[in-house]
Amino acid sequence: MSRPPVLIAGAGIAGLTAAIALARAGVEALLVERRPGFTEVGAGLQLSPNASSVLHRLGLAPAVARHAVAPRRLDIRSWDKPRSFAGMPMQEAAEPDGAPFWCLRRADLQTALLDQARMMHGIRLMVGRRIVALTQDGRDIAVTVETERGSSETLQASALIGADGIWSDVRRLLGDAGQPAFTGHEAWRTLIPADAAAEFAHMPAVNLWLGRQGHAVHYPVAAGRFINLVLIRKGGPAREGWTREGDRSEVQAMLAGAAKPLKALGAAAEGWQVWSLFDRPAAAMAKGRAALIGDAAHPVLPFLAQGAALAIEDAGLLAALLAPALAAAQEGAIEAALGRFATLRRQRAARVQETARSNGRIYHAGFPLAVARDLVLRRLGDEGMRKRYGWLYGWRMDAS
Repeated sequence: MSRPPVLIAGAGIAGLTAAIALARAGVEALLVERRPGFTEVGAGLQLSPNASSVLHRLGLAPAVARHAVAPRRLDIRSWDKPRSFAGMPMQEAAEPDGAPFWCLRRADLQTALLDQARMMHGIRLMVGRRIVALTQDGRDIAVTVETERGSSETLQASALIGADGIWSDVRRLLGDAGQPAFTGHEAWRTLIPADAAAEFAHMPAVNLWLGRQGHAVHYPVAAGRFINLVLIRKGGPAREGWTREGDRSEVQAMLAGAAKPLKALGAAAEGWQVWSLFDRPAAAMAKGRAALIGDAAHPVLPFLAQGAALAIEDAGLLAALLAPALAAAQEGAIEAALGRFATLRRQRAARVQETARSNGRIYHAGFPLAVARDLVLRRLGDEGMRKRYGWLYGWRMDAS
């Protein structure tokens, strides 16, 4: 008798990567996605070597790389001054194995993962269904899914992976009743056609502008055809859900005191999508035959560019631990594998979360703390910055 599949809640970056990694190891995966389709929201994202190395192991590097830009540098500027005062060489930070930094449109990464999943034997997709109940009996997990019209069915699974985001149903059903908390920040995101942007924005670099009331990040994506621009500002309403339309007049007000190049780049944008930024503590990450990955386990604020990267790390490592446990077919092996996964990930996830939170405070420091911040960054120099984040970018699955 064949074993039930591993059920994965959520067909975003985390869920799709986990399904592909499991299928590569000969494990059947069933992806259950709440949305009826796969139109990806969002603009751009960064994938650092800790994540790109996982995609390389899964054979996904060629499909992803053709849509990516490999930035050569991180350049840091003051909000109102166009000259970079600190930075970091980005591709050199990929040593020793040469795994690249990539800048991507989120939709391009989602499409590459989805195309691969659809081609692979052993991956099934079930859309337009939400997980509303689960039970564990020591052998399998029974998961009840429900459509928007209220019809339901119960599915058997060997294990359950919750990859369903910060508002995770799986996390709640596993007993975590806590709710995400609004941080007081909004993210305004846009994609600007490259031919509408000034030449400086085309350079293969990540540009970070620091200000007291917020900060900005921009870099080219889609093989250089678009510029991804993100403005983070303090204030705004706490609204659940992914996005709402942003008013260009508000952007003009946000950029009123910005340096001319940043102000001009913002003015070139035709439309904006706005997210209220929420945060929550890391979950236990494993309970019995269920585990949480990505934002469902440990949402990361966008002040370290590690949300997608940490989710990919989770997915690759979880599959590597879970697949042999499923093949062993020994009592307690699955629970032990998921427990091992949680143990290995707990400290790193907490450190990434806290570093992102700390960056948010540092980025938005006012006088005189901003002067001290800038002095420290200048003194670190390129090599100091690279070493400072070696623990982050140098993670590899083999060393976990």
